[in-house]
Amino acid sequence: MPAPIEQRCAPFRVIVLCDNDSGHPACGCEWGLALALDLGGQGLWLWDTGKTDLFLRNAKALGLDVGLARGLALSHGHYDHTGGLAALCSRTAFSAPIYAHPTCALKRYAEEPEGKPRRVIGPPAPLPAFIPASPLTFLAPGLTMIADIPRRPGNFEAVRGFSLDLAGTQADDVPDDAFLVLESAHGPVVILGCCHSGLANSLAAAQERLGLSRIFAVLGGLHLFQAGPEALEETARTLEEYDVRRLIAGHCTGPDRLSRLAERLPGRDVLPLAAGQIWHF
Repeated sequence: MPAPIEQRCAPFRVIVLCDNDSGHPACGCEWGLALALDLGGQGLWLWDTGKTDLFLRNAKALGLDVGLARGLALSHGHYDHTGGLAALCSRTAFSAPIYAHPTCALKRYAEEPEGKPRRVIGPPAPLPAFIPASPLTFLAPGLTMIADIPRRPGNFEAVRGFSLDLAGTQADDVPDDAFLVLESAHGPVVILGCCHSGLANSLAAAQERLGLSRIFAVLGGLHLFQAGPEALEETARTLEEYDVRRLIAGHCTGPDRLSRLAERLPGRDVLPLAAGQIWHF
């Protein structure tokens, strides 16, 4: 059993190593996501690795040695979250466990506009050996990974156009989509990858498995950049339902969608994510 929450609420930092935008003069950007979670005495954990080795270069610019991380968790098996794995394993001293959903290594494809051939969007092959994540995996004191997120009928999911075959006949609903929960003195902080399951489904899973009815902050990608107004409204209602006070979103969220959420949610902090940022909780 995990330790009582009052024993696990040391201050921590979330360092943005890769995002679509940069908020630091020494950090580059690309379509991808990678974060470092500094848990203080519990050490450093990594969440995704971006599309290339850029997250390593950004980490160096920020004075962070990711080779010392005690573990890596993968949000799902898309190239923009797993592309830096080979560089991490070959160019740093990293030798810690990697956690991912069992289906993370699947080959996958995405449709292209105007009848163009589908493109490969899966992880690099072969993936390093990883520990299969359970529906609820306790990674470290105060850090939990949630996978196998139930999809409630009618709730938004960001899975349109994905397939498991080049012909597009086998739909891919991204079953490996996962997220993290960090416990802070202010309340739980949810760390997303792309949130392909949809925020309503994701936070419902956190409530069912961890008993969370209130969430202090949500940080990461919401995959709303191609979503319609119904999905945007559902996301806003979900943030209200769980009384989320701070939303820090980037990568696949879409800057215009984030602006609309800010307008829809007055009185709450709605902020853009960017490489080089350091968020303290």
